[in-house]
Amino acid sequence: MVHGAGDTESAKAKAARELHERHMAKQADKAAKAALAEQRRQQIEAQRNQRTGSSRPDIQLGTDPESIRAITRAINSRTLPDTYVRAGSVVVVETPSGAIEDDDEPAQVVNIVDPTRLARLLADTTYTYSVEKERLPDGSVEFIDVESTPKQHLAAAALSSARWDGLPVLHGIVTTPLFRPDGTLVQEPGYDEATKVIYAPKLSIDPVPDQPTEEEIQDAKTFLTGKLLANFPWVGPSRANYIGVLVAPLIRHYLGGVLVPMVAIDAASPGTGKSLLALIMTKVFSGHIRPWVSDDVELRKAITSILVDNGGAVVCLDNVGKGETVDQPTLSALLTAAAWSDRLLGASTSVRVPNDRVWMVTGNSLSIGGDNASRTVPVKVDARMPNPDMRPSSEFALGDLEEWLTDPANRATLLRHLLVLVRGWIVAGAKRIEIPMRTFTPWASATAGFLDWLGESGFMTNRDTLHEADEEEAQYGAFYAQWYALFGDERLTAKQLHDSTLPPIGAPFEERDRWHGTFLVRKKDGQTPSAVGLGKMLASEVGRYRGGFRLNGFFNSNTKVWTYSVIKNGDEIPEDAR
Repeated sequence: MVHGAGDTESAKAKAARELHERHMAKQADKAAKAALAEQRRQQIEAQRNQRTGSSRPDIQLGTDPESIRAITRAINSRTLPDTYVRAGSVVVVETPSGAIEDDDEPAQVVNIVDPTRLARLLADTTYTYSVEKERLPDGSVEFIDVESTPKQHLAAAALSSARWDGLPVLHGIVTTPLFRPDGTLVQEPGYDEATKVIYAPKLSIDPVPDQPTEEEIQDAKTFLTGKLLANFPWVGPSRANYIGVLVAPLIRHYLGGVLVPMVAIDAASPGTGKSLLALIMTKVFSGHIRPWVSDDVELRKAITSILVDNGGAVVCLDNVGKGETVDQPTLSALLTAAAWSDRLLGASTSVRVPNDRVWMVTGNSLSIGGDNASRTVPVKVDARMPNPDMRPSSEFALGDLEEWLTDPANRATLLRHLLVLVRGWIVAGAKRIEIPMRTFTPWASATAGFLDWLGESGFMTNRDTLHEADEEEAQYGAFYAQWYALFGDERLTAKQLHDSTLPPIGAPFEERDRWHGTFLVRKKDGQTPSAVGLGKMLASEVGRYRGGFRLNGFFNSNTKVWTYSVIKNGDEIPEDAR
Protein backbone atom coordinates (compact mmCIF):
# COMPACT_ATOMS: atom_id res chain seq x y z
CA MET A 1 0.00 0.00 0.00
CA VAL A 2 1.38 3.43 -0.93
CA HIS A 3 0.97 6.23 1.66
CA GLY A 4 0.82 9.92 0.94
CA ALA A 5 3.81 12.15 1.47
CA GLY A 6 2.31 13.78 4.56
CA ASP A 7 1.10 10.61 6.15
CA THR A 8 4.31 9.33 7.84
CA GLU A 9 8.03 10.17 8.03
CA SER A 10 10.11 8.00 5.86
CA ALA A 11 12.85 5.95 7.45
CA LYS A 12 15.46 7.91 5.62
CA ALA A 13 14.08 11.23 6.75
CA LYS A 14 13.85 10.01 10.29
CA ALA A 15 17.45 8.91 10.26
CA ALA A 16 18.49 12.27 8.84
CA ARG A 17 16.50 14.14 11.47
CA GLU A 18 17.93 12.10 14.31
CA LEU A 19 21.41 12.63 12.98
CA HIS A 20 20.81 16.36 12.84
CA GLU A 21 19.40 16.37 16.38
CA ARG A 22 22.40 14.49 17.67
CA HIS A 23 24.71 16.93 15.94
CA MET A 24 22.89 19.90 17.38
CA ALA A 25 22.96 18.32 20.84
CA LYS A 26 26.67 17.78 20.51
CA GLN A 27 27.16 21.37 19.40
CA ALA A 28 25.07 22.57 22.31
CA ASP A 29 27.02 20.38 24.71
CA LYS A 30 30.29 21.58 23.24
CA ALA A 31 29.16 25.17 23.56
CA ALA A 32 28.07 24.60 27.14
CA LYS A 33 31.39 22.98 28.00
CA ALA A 34 33.25 25.77 26.29
CA ALA A 35 31.27 28.27 28.33
CA LEU A 36 32.02 26.39 31.54
CA ALA A 37 35.69 26.16 30.58
CA GLU A 38 35.80 29.87 29.89
CA GLN A 39 34.10 30.55 33.19
CA ARG A 40 36.71 28.42 34.97
CA ARG A 41 39.54 30.20 33.12
CA GLN A 42 38.16 33.52 34.29
CA GLN A 43 38.03 32.20 37.86
CA ILE A 44 41.64 31.06 37.62
CA GLU A 45 42.70 34.41 36.19
CA ALA A 46 40.76 36.28 38.88
CA GLN A 47 42.49 34.24 41.58
CA ARG A 48 45.87 35.03 40.03
CA ASN A 49 45.03 38.72 39.84
CA GLN A 50 43.86 38.68 43.43
CA ARG A 51 47.16 37.14 44.51
CA THR A 52 49.06 39.69 42.46
CA GLY A 53 47.54 42.44 44.56
CA SER A 54 48.23 40.59 47.81
CA SER A 55 51.16 41.51 50.05
CA ARG A 56 51.83 37.86 50.79
CA PRO A 57 54.89 36.62 48.88
CA ASP A 58 54.63 33.54 46.67
CA ILE A 59 56.56 30.34 47.32
CA GLN A 60 56.24 27.70 44.61
CA LEU A 61 56.69 24.06 45.56
CA GLY A 62 57.70 21.44 43.04
CA THR A 63 59.66 18.25 43.21
CA ASP A 64 61.10 17.39 46.62
CA PRO A 65 64.50 18.96 45.87
CA GLU A 66 62.85 22.03 44.32
CA SER A 67 60.59 22.42 47.35
CA ILE A 68 63.48 22.17 49.82
CA ARG A 69 65.41 24.83 47.90
CA ALA A 70 62.34 27.09 47.65
CA ILE A 71 61.59 26.88 51.40
CA THR A 72 65.26 27.44 52.27
CA ARG A 73 65.41 30.53 50.03
CA ALA A 74 62.24 31.91 51.58
CA ILE A 75 63.58 31.50 55.12
CA ASN A 76 67.03 32.84 54.30
CA SER A 77 65.60 35.91 52.54
CA ARG A 78 63.53 36.61 55.67
CA THR A 79 60.27 36.17 53.82
CA LEU A 80 58.87 35.05 57.18
CA PRO A 81 58.67 38.11 59.47
CA ASP A 82 60.35 38.28 62.89
CA THR A 83 62.65 35.35 62.14
CA TYR A 84 66.27 35.18 63.24
CA VAL A 85 69.04 32.63 63.64
CA ARG A 86 70.20 31.68 67.12
CA ALA A 87 73.03 29.21 67.65
CA GLY A 88 72.43 27.75 64.17
CA SER A 89 68.66 27.31 64.60
CA VAL A 90 65.94 29.36 62.93
CA VAL A 91 63.81 31.09 65.57
CA VAL A 92 60.79 33.39 65.53
CA VAL A 93 59.98 36.12 68.04
CA GLU A 94 56.32 36.14 69.05
CA THR A 95 54.08 37.77 71.64
CA PRO A 96 51.79 35.13 73.18
CA SER A 97 48.10 35.97 73.51
CA GLY A 98 46.62 35.75 76.98
CA ALA A 99 50.04 35.65 78.63
CA ILE A 100 50.00 36.28 82.38
CA GLU A 101 51.37 39.72 83.12
CA ASP A 102 54.60 39.18 85.00
CA ASP A 103 57.28 41.72 85.79
CA ASP A 104 59.85 38.95 85.86
CA GLU A 105 59.44 37.76 82.26
CA PRO A 106 59.76 39.53 78.88
CA ALA A 107 56.45 39.91 77.04
CA GLN A 108 57.96 38.42 73.87
CA VAL A 109 59.27 34.88 73.52
CA VAL A 110 61.80 33.25 71.22
CA ASN A 111 60.52 30.00 69.69
CA ILE A 112 62.54 27.53 67.67
CA VAL A 113 60.99 27.03 64.23
CA ASP A 114 60.26 23.33 63.84
CA PRO A 115 58.41 21.80 60.84
CA THR A 116 54.99 22.33 62.44
CA ARG A 117 55.65 25.96 63.31
CA LEU A 118 57.12 26.52 59.83
CA ALA A 119 53.89 25.22 58.25
CA ARG A 120 51.89 27.69 60.32
CA LEU A 121 54.19 30.62 59.50
CA LEU A 122 54.03 29.84 55.79
CA ALA A 123 50.23 29.67 55.90
CA ASP A 124 49.97 32.91 57.86
CA THR A 125 52.40 35.06 55.91
CA THR A 126 52.94 33.57 52.43
CA TYR A 127 51.08 32.00 49.54
CA THR A 128 52.81 28.65 49.33
CA TYR A 129 51.52 26.66 46.38
CA SER A 130 52.14 23.81 44.01
CA VAL A 131 51.30 23.83 40.27
CA GLU A 132 48.81 21.19 39.20
CA LYS A 133 47.09 20.26 35.93
CA GLU A 134 43.34 20.77 35.73
CA ARG A 135 41.34 19.38 32.79
CA LEU A 136 38.57 21.80 31.94
CA PRO A 137 35.04 20.78 30.77
CA ASP A 138 35.95 21.43 27.11
CA GLY A 139 38.86 19.00 27.31
CA SER A 140 41.60 21.59 27.40
CA VAL A 141 44.22 21.68 30.18
CA GLU A 142 45.09 24.60 32.45
CA PHE A 143 47.93 24.78 34.96
CA ILE A 144 46.59 26.09 38.24
CA ASP A 145 48.19 27.18 41.52
CA VAL A 146 46.93 25.20 44.50
CA GLU A 147 47.76 26.55 47.97
CA SER A 148 49.70 23.84 49.75
CA THR A 149 51.53 22.96 52.94
CA PRO A 150 54.98 21.44 52.50
CA LYS A 151 55.25 17.85 53.59
CA GLN A 152 56.78 17.30 57.02
CA HIS A 153 59.99 15.72 55.71
CA LEU A 154 60.53 18.63 53.27
CA ALA A 155 60.12 21.24 56.01
CA ALA A 156 62.48 19.28 58.28
CA ALA A 157 65.05 18.99 55.49
CA ALA A 158 64.97 22.75 54.84
CA LEU A 159 65.37 23.53 58.56
CA SER A 160 68.21 21.05 59.02
CA SER A 161 70.77 23.57 57.81
CA ALA A 162 72.83 25.31 60.48
CA ARG A 163 73.85 28.18 58.20
CA TRP A 164 71.50 31.08 57.59
CA ASP A 165 73.52 34.01 56.30
CA GLY A 166 70.41 35.97 55.34
CA LEU A 167 68.92 36.01 58.83
CA PRO A 168 70.00 38.43 61.55
CA VAL A 169 71.70 36.76 64.51
CA LEU A 170 69.68 36.89 67.73
CA HIS A 171 71.33 36.37 71.11
CA GLY A 172 68.20 37.05 73.12
CA ILE A 173 65.59 39.49 74.36
CA VAL A 174 66.38 41.98 77.12
CA THR A 175 64.03 44.29 78.96
CA THR A 176 66.70 46.75 80.12
CA PRO A 177 69.10 48.98 78.18
CA LEU A 178 72.59 47.58 77.72
CA PHE A 179 75.97 48.81 76.61
CA ARG A 180 77.38 48.06 73.17
CA PRO A 181 81.03 47.06 72.70
CA ASP A 182 81.83 50.71 71.81
CA GLY A 183 80.41 51.87 75.16
CA THR A 184 77.26 53.50 73.78
CA LEU A 185 73.95 52.60 75.36
CA VAL A 186 71.09 50.80 73.62
CA GLN A 187 68.05 52.93 74.51
CA GLU A 188 65.80 52.55 71.43
CA PRO A 189 63.42 49.56 71.49
CA GLY A 190 63.85 46.91 68.82
CA TYR A 191 66.65 44.82 67.36
CA ASP A 192 70.17 46.15 67.90
CA GLU A 193 72.70 45.05 65.31
CA ALA A 194 75.77 45.66 67.46
CA THR A 195 74.67 43.51 70.39
CA LYS A 196 72.43 41.10 68.44
CA VAL A 197 69.64 41.48 70.99
CA ILE A 198 66.08 42.78 70.96
CA TYR A 199 65.50 45.50 73.51
CA ALA A 200 61.87 45.19 74.63
CA PRO A 201 61.53 47.57 77.60
CA LYS A 202 59.09 46.94 80.41
CA LEU A 203 60.06 50.05 82.38
CA SER A 204 59.82 53.71 81.41
CA ILE A 205 63.30 55.16 81.94
CA ASP A 206 64.44 58.72 81.39
CA PRO A 207 67.22 58.85 78.76
CA VAL A 208 70.74 58.36 80.11
CA PRO A 209 73.16 61.02 78.83
CA ASP A 210 76.40 60.11 77.08
CA GLN A 211 78.23 62.26 79.63
CA PRO A 212 76.60 61.86 83.07
CA THR A 213 77.21 64.83 85.33
CA GLU A 214 79.13 64.53 88.59
CA GLU A 215 75.88 65.26 90.40
CA GLU A 216 74.10 62.39 88.61
CA ILE A 217 76.97 60.01 89.40
CA GLN A 218 77.05 61.02 93.07
CA ASP A 219 73.27 60.69 93.38
CA ALA A 220 73.48 57.20 91.86
CA LYS A 221 76.27 56.15 94.26
CA THR A 222 74.34 57.48 97.24
CA PHE A 223 71.16 55.70 96.20
CA LEU A 224 72.90 52.38 95.60
CA THR A 225 75.07 52.17 98.70
CA GLY A 226 73.26 54.58 101.01
CA LYS A 227 69.70 53.43 100.39
CA LEU A 228 69.17 50.23 98.39
CA LEU A 229 71.97 48.19 99.96
CA ALA A 230 72.53 50.14 103.16
CA ASN A 231 70.78 47.90 105.66
CA PHE A 232 71.87 44.42 104.61
CA PRO A 233 74.18 42.75 107.19
CA TRP A 234 77.06 42.13 104.77
CA VAL A 235 79.88 39.80 105.70
CA GLY A 236 83.34 40.92 104.54
CA PRO A 237 83.46 42.23 100.95
CA SER A 238 80.06 40.75 100.07
CA ARG A 239 78.56 44.14 99.20
CA ALA A 240 81.29 44.79 96.63
CA ASN A 241 80.77 41.31 95.19
CA TYR A 242 77.02 41.84 94.96
CA ILE A 243 77.33 45.21 93.21
CA GLY A 244 79.69 43.56 90.76
CA VAL A 245 77.13 40.96 89.75
CA LEU A 246 74.28 43.49 89.91
CA VAL A 247 75.75 45.37 86.94
CA ALA A 248 76.88 42.22 85.09
CA PRO A 249 73.80 42.09 82.78
CA LEU A 250 74.50 45.71 81.76
CA ILE A 251 78.19 45.32 80.90
CA ARG A 252 78.26 41.76 79.58
CA HIS A 253 77.74 42.79 75.95
CA TYR A 254 80.11 45.74 76.39
CA LEU A 255 82.79 43.20 77.29
CA GLY A 256 82.03 41.10 74.21
CA GLY A 257 79.53 38.67 75.72
CA VAL A 258 81.97 37.28 78.31
CA LEU A 259 81.04 34.50 80.68
CA VAL A 260 79.94 35.51 84.19
CA PRO A 261 80.48 33.23 87.21
CA MET A 262 77.66 31.95 89.37
CA VAL A 263 76.53 34.05 92.32
CA ALA A 264 76.08 32.23 95.64
CA ILE A 265 73.95 34.30 98.03
CA ASP A 266 74.40 32.75 101.45
CA ALA A 267 72.79 33.56 104.78
CA ALA A 268 73.57 32.40 108.27
CA SER A 269 69.85 31.96 109.03
CA PRO A 270 66.47 32.36 107.29
CA GLY A 271 65.02 35.83 106.99
CA THR A 272 68.38 37.60 106.72
CA GLY A 273 67.78 39.00 103.21
CA LYS A 274 69.28 36.55 100.71
CA SER A 275 66.00 36.19 98.81
CA LEU A 276 65.62 39.99 98.70
CA LEU A 277 69.04 40.30 97.08
CA ALA A 278 68.00 37.74 94.46
CA LEU A 279 64.66 39.52 94.01
CA ILE A 280 66.38 42.84 93.24
CA MET A 281 68.14 41.29 90.27
CA THR A 282 65.20 39.26 88.96
CA LYS A 283 62.82 42.23 89.22
CA VAL A 284 65.13 44.72 87.53
CA PHE A 285 66.43 42.39 84.81
CA SER A 286 63.29 40.31 84.19
CA GLY A 287 64.79 37.21 85.69
CA HIS A 288 63.47 33.75 86.46
CA ILE A 289 63.27 32.13 89.91
CA ARG A 290 62.72 28.42 90.39
CA PRO A 291 63.38 26.00 93.28
CA TRP A 292 66.80 24.40 93.58
CA VAL A 293 67.21 20.98 91.92
CA SER A 294 69.85 18.75 93.50
CA ASP A 295 69.65 15.74 91.17
CA ASP A 296 72.14 16.27 88.34
CA VAL A 297 69.92 14.75 85.64
CA GLU A 298 66.87 16.76 86.70
CA LEU A 299 69.02 19.88 86.99
CA ARG A 300 70.07 19.48 83.36
CA LYS A 301 66.45 19.23 82.27
CA ALA A 302 65.59 22.34 84.29
CA ILE A 303 68.47 24.32 82.77
CA THR A 304 67.46 23.36 79.22
CA SER A 305 63.83 24.28 79.88
CA ILE A 306 64.83 27.67 81.31
CA LEU A 307 67.15 28.57 78.45
CA VAL A 308 64.67 27.44 75.78
CA ASP A 309 61.38 28.65 77.26
CA ASN A 310 62.21 31.59 79.54
CA GLY A 311 63.65 35.00 78.79
CA GLY A 312 65.34 37.52 81.03
CA ALA A 313 68.96 38.06 82.00
CA VAL A 314 69.05 36.38 85.43
CA VAL A 315 68.18 32.91 86.73
CA CYS A 316 67.93 32.14 90.44
CA LEU A 317 67.93 28.55 91.69
CA ASP A 318 66.40 29.26 95.05
CA ASN A 319 66.89 27.69 98.48
CA VAL A 320 69.52 24.96 98.27
CA GLY A 321 68.55 22.33 100.84
CA LYS A 322 70.24 22.28 104.23
CA GLY A 323 73.22 19.95 104.13
CA GLU A 324 73.28 19.76 100.32
CA THR A 325 76.42 20.66 98.40
CA VAL A 326 76.28 22.60 95.13
CA ASP A 327 78.75 20.37 93.29
CA GLN A 328 76.75 19.15 90.30
CA PRO A 329 78.90 18.52 87.19
CA THR A 330 76.05 19.83 85.01
CA LEU A 331 76.26 23.21 86.74
CA SER A 332 80.05 23.23 86.32
CA ALA A 333 79.65 22.61 82.59
CA LEU A 334 76.97 25.28 82.27
CA LEU A 335 79.01 28.02 83.90
CA THR A 336 81.87 27.67 81.41
CA ALA A 337 79.71 27.18 78.29
CA ALA A 338 78.88 30.06 75.96
CA ALA A 339 76.17 27.87 74.40
CA TRP A 340 74.14 25.06 75.92
CA SER A 341 73.26 21.88 74.05
CA ASP A 342 70.79 19.24 75.16
CA ARG A 343 68.01 16.99 73.93
CA LEU A 344 64.54 18.49 74.25
CA LEU A 345 62.34 16.76 76.80
CA GLY A 346 59.81 14.49 75.09
CA ALA A 347 61.38 14.96 71.66
CA SER A 348 64.00 13.23 69.57
CA THR A 349 65.66 16.50 68.56
CA SER A 350 68.50 18.39 70.21
CA VAL A 351 68.67 22.09 70.85
CA ARG A 352 71.56 24.52 71.13
CA VAL A 353 70.93 27.92 72.72
CA PRO A 354 73.14 30.74 74.02
CA ASN A 355 73.95 30.68 77.71
CA ASP A 356 73.39 34.40 78.18
CA ARG A 357 72.18 34.48 81.79
CA VAL A 358 73.64 35.35 85.16
CA TRP A 359 73.06 32.27 87.34
CA MET A 360 72.43 32.48 91.09
CA VAL A 361 71.92 30.03 93.94
CA THR A 362 70.62 30.95 97.37
CA GLY A 363 70.61 29.06 100.64
CA ASN A 364 71.41 29.05 104.33
CA SER A 365 74.98 28.02 105.18
CA LEU A 366 75.70 27.18 101.54
CA SER A 367 78.29 24.58 100.64
CA ILE A 368 79.78 25.02 97.15
CA GLY A 369 81.82 21.99 96.11
CA GLY A 370 83.67 20.40 93.23
CA ASP A 371 84.67 22.67 90.36
CA ASN A 372 81.85 25.06 91.19
CA ALA A 373 83.81 26.70 94.00
CA SER A 374 86.25 28.26 91.53
CA ARG A 375 83.34 29.42 89.35
CA THR A 376 81.40 31.29 92.02
CA VAL A 377 81.15 34.80 93.45
CA PRO A 378 80.35 34.49 97.19
CA VAL A 379 77.88 36.90 98.78
CA LYS A 380 77.01 36.38 102.45
CA VAL A 381 74.73 38.17 104.90
CA ASP A 382 74.57 37.52 108.66
CA ALA A 383 72.33 39.56 110.97
CA ARG A 384 73.96 38.03 114.08
CA MET A 385 70.62 37.97 115.86
CA PRO A 386 67.72 35.56 116.38
CA ASN A 387 64.74 35.85 114.07
CA PRO A 388 66.20 38.46 111.69
CA ASP A 389 62.97 38.35 109.68
CA MET A 390 61.25 40.14 112.58
CA ARG A 391 63.19 43.36 111.99
CA PRO A 392 60.69 46.16 111.29
CA SER A 393 60.73 47.65 107.79
CA SER A 394 61.30 51.06 109.38
CA GLU A 395 64.91 50.01 109.94
CA PHE A 396 65.47 49.98 106.17
CA ALA A 397 66.15 53.12 104.16
CA LEU A 398 63.56 52.15 101.53
CA GLY A 399 61.11 50.54 103.93
CA ASP A 400 59.68 47.20 102.86
CA LEU A 401 62.04 46.49 99.97
CA GLU A 402 59.94 43.68 98.53
CA GLU A 403 56.94 45.99 98.33
CA TRP A 404 59.13 48.83 97.04
CA LEU A 405 60.26 46.64 94.13
CA THR A 406 56.70 45.98 93.01
CA ASP A 407 56.38 49.59 91.82
CA PRO A 408 57.67 49.92 88.22
CA ALA A 409 58.67 53.54 88.88
CA ASN A 410 60.97 52.41 91.70
CA ARG A 411 62.58 49.76 89.57
CA ALA A 412 63.07 52.32 86.80
CA THR A 413 64.79 54.65 89.29
CA LEU A 414 67.17 51.90 90.40
CA LEU A 415 67.91 50.84 86.83
CA ARG A 416 68.67 54.38 85.69
CA HIS A 417 71.09 54.88 88.60
CA LEU A 418 72.93 51.68 87.61
CA LEU A 419 73.11 52.81 83.97
CA VAL A 420 74.48 56.22 85.01
CA LEU A 421 77.20 54.54 87.09
CA VAL A 422 78.27 52.16 84.33
CA ARG A 423 78.28 54.94 81.73
CA GLY A 424 80.28 57.13 84.12
CA TRP A 425 82.87 54.37 84.52
CA ILE A 426 83.11 53.91 80.73
CA VAL A 427 83.53 57.66 80.16
CA ALA A 428 86.25 57.68 82.83
CA GLY A 429 88.23 55.10 80.83
CA ALA A 430 86.66 51.81 81.94
CA LYS A 431 89.53 50.94 84.27
CA ARG A 432 90.55 47.29 84.64
CA ILE A 433 92.26 45.65 87.61
CA GLU A 434 93.45 42.14 86.85
CA ILE A 435 91.68 39.48 88.91
CA PRO A 436 92.76 36.01 87.74
CA MET A 437 89.65 33.84 87.61
CA ARG A 438 90.29 31.42 84.78
CA THR A 439 87.42 31.59 82.26
CA PHE A 440 85.92 34.59 84.04
CA THR A 441 89.05 36.77 84.17
CA PRO A 442 87.79 39.35 81.59
CA TRP A 443 84.60 39.90 83.57
CA ALA A 444 86.33 39.86 86.96
CA SER A 445 89.04 42.33 85.88
CA ALA A 446 86.53 44.78 84.40
CA THR A 447 84.26 44.47 87.44
CA ALA A 448 87.19 45.07 89.80
CA GLY A 449 87.99 48.24 87.85
CA PHE A 450 84.37 49.40 88.02
CA LEU A 451 84.18 48.80 91.77
CA ASP A 452 87.47 50.59 92.35
CA TRP A 453 86.09 53.60 90.40
CA LEU A 454 82.94 53.36 92.51
CA GLY A 455 84.94 53.30 95.75
CA GLU A 456 84.05 49.72 96.73
CA SER A 457 86.99 47.67 97.97
CA GLY A 458 87.65 44.00 98.63
CA PHE A 459 86.10 42.50 95.50
CA MET A 460 86.50 38.69 95.54
CA THR A 461 88.94 38.73 98.48
CA ASN A 462 86.65 36.25 100.26
CA ARG A 463 86.59 33.54 97.60
CA ASP A 464 88.73 31.25 99.79
CA THR A 465 85.70 30.95 102.09
CA LEU A 466 84.05 28.84 99.42
CA HIS A 467 86.74 26.20 99.80
CA GLU A 468 86.49 26.39 103.58
CA ALA A 469 82.75 25.70 103.34
CA ASP A 470 83.27 22.92 100.78
CA GLU A 471 82.77 19.59 102.56
CA GLU A 472 84.83 17.73 99.99
CA GLU A 473 87.66 20.25 100.32
CA ALA A 474 87.52 19.94 104.09
CA GLN A 475 87.49 16.15 103.91
CA TYR A 476 90.54 15.95 101.67
CA GLY A 477 92.34 18.64 103.65
CA ALA A 478 91.91 16.74 106.93
CA PHE A 479 92.88 13.46 105.23
CA TYR A 480 96.10 14.93 103.80
CA ALA A 481 97.02 16.60 107.09
CA GLN A 482 96.72 13.30 109.01
CA TRP A 483 98.50 11.44 106.19
CA TYR A 484 101.43 13.85 106.50
CA ALA A 485 101.40 13.55 110.28
CA LEU A 486 101.59 9.75 110.07
CA PHE A 487 103.93 9.24 107.12
CA GLY A 488 105.52 12.54 106.15
CA ASP A 489 106.39 12.56 102.44
CA GLU A 490 106.85 8.76 102.28
CA ARG A 491 105.56 7.18 99.08
CA LEU A 492 102.77 4.66 99.63
CA THR A 493 100.53 2.52 97.47
CA ALA A 494 96.77 2.74 97.79
CA LYS A 495 96.78 -0.69 99.44
CA GLN A 496 99.35 0.41 102.02
CA LEU A 497 97.24 3.42 102.85
CA HIS A 498 94.12 1.28 103.05
CA ASP A 499 95.82 -1.25 105.31
CA SER A 500 96.90 1.56 107.64
CA THR A 501 93.25 1.92 108.66
CA LEU A 502 93.28 -1.58 110.15
CA PRO A 503 93.88 -1.49 113.94
CA PRO A 504 97.17 -3.07 115.13
CA ILE A 505 96.69 -6.39 116.88
CA GLY A 506 96.47 -5.89 120.61
CA ALA A 507 96.39 -2.08 120.36
CA PRO A 508 94.42 -0.25 123.07
CA PHE A 509 90.97 0.97 122.06
CA GLU A 510 92.02 4.64 121.90
CA GLU A 511 94.86 3.78 119.49
CA ARG A 512 92.87 1.63 117.07
CA ASP A 513 91.97 4.50 114.73
CA ARG A 514 95.26 6.09 113.71
CA TRP A 515 93.38 8.37 111.32
CA HIS A 516 91.03 9.79 113.97
CA GLY A 517 88.08 9.69 111.57
CA THR A 518 89.82 11.64 108.78
CA PHE A 519 90.30 8.77 106.29
CA LEU A 520 88.46 9.23 102.99
CA VAL A 521 84.98 7.72 102.70
CA ARG A 522 82.75 7.02 99.72
CA LYS A 523 80.27 9.78 98.98
CA LYS A 524 77.41 7.37 98.25
CA ASP A 525 77.38 5.55 101.59
CA GLY A 526 80.01 7.12 103.89
CA GLN A 527 82.01 3.86 104.07
CA THR A 528 85.77 3.42 103.77
CA PRO A 529 86.65 2.54 100.15
CA SER A 530 88.45 -0.62 99.14
CA ALA A 531 92.11 -0.40 98.15
CA VAL A 532 91.06 -0.34 94.47
CA GLY A 533 88.43 2.29 95.14
CA LEU A 534 90.92 4.40 97.10
CA GLY A 535 93.37 4.17 94.20
CA LYS A 536 90.72 5.54 91.83
CA MET A 537 89.93 8.41 94.22
CA LEU A 538 93.61 9.33 94.56
CA ALA A 539 94.30 9.06 90.81
CA SER A 540 91.74 11.78 90.11
CA GLU A 541 93.41 14.08 92.68
CA VAL A 542 97.05 13.83 91.60
CA GLY A 543 98.66 17.26 91.31
CA ARG A 544 95.82 19.02 93.12
CA TYR A 545 96.24 21.24 96.19
CA ARG A 546 93.81 20.88 99.07
CA GLY A 547 93.94 22.16 102.63
CA GLY A 548 97.56 23.30 102.42
CA PHE A 549 98.89 20.06 100.86
CA ARG A 550 99.65 18.70 97.40
CA LEU A 551 99.07 15.10 96.35
CA ASN A 552 101.92 13.67 94.26
CA GLY A 553 101.57 10.59 92.09
CA PHE A 554 104.42 8.34 90.93
CA PHE A 555 104.11 5.60 88.31
CA ASN A 556 106.64 2.74 88.13
CA SER A 557 106.75 1.68 84.48
CA ASN A 558 108.42 -1.62 85.42
CA THR A 559 105.97 -2.78 88.09
CA LYS A 560 103.04 -0.81 86.66
CA VAL A 561 102.24 0.34 90.19
CA TRP A 562 101.23 3.81 91.39
CA THR A 563 102.49 5.26 94.65
CA TYR A 564 101.46 8.52 96.29
CA SER A 565 102.78 11.09 98.72
CA VAL A 566 101.66 14.41 100.19
CA ILE A 567 103.78 17.51 100.62
CA LYS A 568 103.03 20.89 102.11
CA ASN A 569 102.29 23.87 99.90
CA GLY A 570 105.56 25.49 98.93
CA ASP A 571 107.68 22.34 99.36
CA GLU A 572 109.73 21.27 96.38
CA ILE A 573 107.83 18.95 94.04
CA PRO A 574 109.79 15.76 93.19
CA GLU A 575 110.95 15.66 89.58
CA ASP A 576 109.29 12.30 88.91
CA ALA A 577 105.95 13.37 90.41
CA ARG A 578 102.93 13.48 88.16
